[in-house]
Amino acid sequence: MRPQLLRITNGLLVLSYIFFLQFSDKPAMEYILSLCLIITIGVSQLFWNNPVRWYIIHKIDGVVAKVSILLFIGYVLFYKKMDISMTYAFMLIITWTIYFFVLSNYYSSREWCCDKHIIYHGMSHILCFAGSLYAFLPGV
Repeated sequence: MRPQLLRITNGLLVLSYIFFLQFSDKPAMEYILSLCLIITIGVSQLFWNNPVRWYIIHKIDGVVAKVSILLFIGYVLFYKKMDISMTYAFMLIITWTIYFFVLSNYYSSREWCCDKHIIYHGMSHILCFAGSLYAFLPGV
């Protein structure tokens, strides 16, 4: 499986940015999160175009992704007003995202860019996309 397929799953974040433009109430923090999306998309696209393990772009991608994910989770869980069912759904997405990142990390440590590494990492990208949409939901 080609690791460049992860450019497609990461590219889903463009849809999240469009969702922000279309539906967000646009408080200041959501502008910051939308900027995180743009930076994450750019860095990830660069990395997955030629995914050399431990190269500087790999390290930058890891830091940018982790910071963005933590900002999104913190914002949605501690600031965003959602009903309890939406909060539980978001927490379920977080749980599955972590699970797939752990599997991705496990298989990448055994064989960099093997099929299972790519599949599990792609699943985490898809779930990050789904989770990112919660940040931009209009006020409840």
